[in-house]
Amino acid sequence: GEMKATPLVGLLWGSVVVLCVLVGYCQCNESSVGSLDMNLVHWNMQSSEVVREDGEKISKTNYDASGWYKVRAPCTAMAGLIQNGIHLDAYYDENIKTIPRSDFYPPWWFRTEFTVPENLKSNNATVRLTLKGINYKANVWFNGVQIASTAEIIGTFRYFELNITSHTHWGHINALALEVYKPHNNETINSTTTDLAITFVDWAPFPTDDNMGIWRSVLLEVIPGPVSVRYPQISTQFTFTGKSDPSSWGIPQTAHLSILAELENYSDKTVTGKIRVTVPHTSIDLIQSYAIDSHSIIQLIMDNHTFPQLNIHNPNIWWPWQMGGQPFYNITFTVYDSSSATVYDTVHTRFAIRQVDSEFIAGHRYRMYRINGKRIMIRGGGWAPDLFLRESYSTEPADAEKLAAQMEYTISLGLNAIRLEGKFPEEQFYTAADEAGILLLPGWCCCDSWQHWSNWKQEQYFISAESLRSQLKRLRIHPSVIVFLYSSDELPPITVERNYLNVIYSEHWQRFASVLSCASDNNSTLTGISGVKMSGPYAYVPPNYWSEDTHQSFQDLGGAWGFLTEGGPGAAPMTLESWRVTVPAEKLWPLNDAYNYHCGNQLANFGSLKFFVPPLNARYGSSRSAREFLFKSQISAYESHRAMFESYNVQKYNQSTGVIQWMLNNAWPGMIWHLYDYYLNPGGSYFGSQKANGVNFVQKTSVHAIYNYATKDVWVYNSIYQPVSAQFQVIAELWSINGTKLWSNSATFNHIDSDGVLGPLIKPA
Repeated sequence: GEMKATPLVGLLWGSVVVLCVLVGYCQCNESSVGSLDMNLVHWNMQSSEVVREDGEKISKTNYDASGWYKVRAPCTAMAGLIQNGIHLDAYYDENIKTIPRSDFYPPWWFRTEFTVPENLKSNNATVRLTLKGINYKANVWFNGVQIASTAEIIGTFRYFELNITSHTHWGHINALALEVYKPHNNETINSTTTDLAITFVDWAPFPTDDNMGIWRSVLLEVIPGPVSVRYPQISTQFTFTGKSDPSSWGIPQTAHLSILAELENYSDKTVTGKIRVTVPHTSIDLIQSYAIDSHSIIQLIMDNHTFPQLNIHNPNIWWPWQMGGQPFYNITFTVYDSSSATVYDTVHTRFAIRQVDSEFIAGHRYRMYRINGKRIMIRGGGWAPDLFLRESYSTEPADAEKLAAQMEYTISLGLNAIRLEGKFPEEQFYTAADEAGILLLPGWCCCDSWQHWSNWKQEQYFISAESLRSQLKRLRIHPSVIVFLYSSDELPPITVERNYLNVIYSEHWQRFASVLSCASDNNSTLTGISGVKMSGPYAYVPPNYWSEDTHQSFQDLGGAWGFLTEGGPGAAPMTLESWRVTVPAEKLWPLNDAYNYHCGNQLANFGSLKFFVPPLNARYGSSRSAREFLFKSQISAYESHRAMFESYNVQKYNQSTGVIQWMLNNAWPGMIWHLYDYYLNPGGSYFGSQKANGVNFVQKTSVHAIYNYATKDVWVYNSIYQPVSAQFQVIAELWSINGTKLWSNSATFNHIDSDGVLGPLIKPA
């Protein structure tokens, strides 16, 4: 999030307007077949302050690590300690402040043992170790030999693939040890850091260990032959038929596919062979020859001009949940020797057919997205992982259940998107979004080393490019991912942007999804106008702010025009139920430092409720207890969040194209920036947003009426992609604060278009 204060906008509010409408491990990631494909889950962990032996001894199979902490990876150092019952109450009260940060200044060791079956051994077999997330750098030791150093294993978001074949003990125990170092100086908010790691910026307290550790999975594979296949991408371009209008380009009749896969040769000689690609229940059964030099990587592309089978008529199309279903196709890649037909590697995965486009709406520089030719109003929230990155969806059932609940919450809120600012979850997160039809907008973080370009040296240029490459490769199979934002608040310098674009084009990302130079309103000399804004607000504003800020009246603010990539009414205090399990009884009331500590980071602008309490007291009166304060807070959060989404929704495609609420959820128990709290308890912000986004799953209606503060009249809109015909009546009533009805009026209508807006229907006297 942006770290700047937001001025309050005055509100004249002496009555209440009431409106109502009356109606008469399915796993997406690739997996190899006929070989070993295993995540290394069980590890031992210990600080190098305790362990004095070197990596050579620690990584031998006769080393005794029984006194170390037993952990399940992926895990950071803090997550590992919590698994062992240490610091279980870190999020309670202000306890996180009492955990010594100095415990994590030295490197920590992570050690595991595993067996590679001897029956998989052959002259051509390759044993590959993939480190999918090390924070921040590591020395790697295997069976008593150092196979990589911190000069090579450095960068939080990079994938590292190590060929460990020559050091593998086939049929016997093998030992792997990682000496992991934390990112430098990440526990402060300043402009000098350069380690391109994870930060939570102003969202929460600094993670005590700076998230050092094995924060993503470690994969062990045995590949039968000298050539492997991985990182597939299937991109789509449609031919549209039928009527075309501003809302839709027509019916996506034929999908023109293009297939990309990466092949790597692990041997000491050039390898020639063939690759076969099959998609069951289609005519796709393709064979293409290849030749790869020793120890090289190539991209193999099959296009629909060379292979007419890749032109699919009347395909099953993947849609965001509001638009349609989420069908998938299975696909198999088989790499083999063309003379002997010996299979080198086989990978199964799945893909979806969908097309992403964007354009500027007429007369404006506001970017609007289209999915499969249909325009879509992006409505989303910013994602926050657990502060200690305890999101092991594949190994912890409770984490998987929590993820499923949050996907359900997102849909229940009427949202169709999640923005991932500098936080790249495990594969299961993307799979869940694919299956739910929720769009994802990943990208780099703001306000930290990723934007400290003036301090970058050659190391940062290299790590940033390779981090982008790793993430694009892993993401390009997921239909939910529609754009990558390679900067957040600011436009990168041209040298940085050109570096990123070289990676983007070399990985053919533009065939699959789009990119944005930044999340703010900027104009790049290389890629043009961003078409989005990141103006906030991040703190309380009254309900009329969103519709009365029409770009002409409040320049560069967050009102309902354009595409707001992050912003919102700020504070959303927890319910009393949640607050009671967060602090001891003596801190429930009156307002105290614990309330502030459970806001944003204490070194930033949003480390208190200072923007929220004064207008709350002015509008609803002072409170005498925690129950009263938190009850009134829910009312205020309901009103303010509802107004934001209503204002953006009623202006969709005319003036607004997207809004990302800051934020969807919290990294720890927080009083600001969420639509449901850390404990998954929904409060006022949840129900206000749900109401505004117009999808009532109980009454099965998607039509919603609003009072437009700017035009001072009543409108309705439809939030799903089906026209609705019925006998509707809209009733508007004006009530005084003391409960007296001052005025009422009504209007009727019998039809509203798919994803449509209708109005004005009622203009109060």
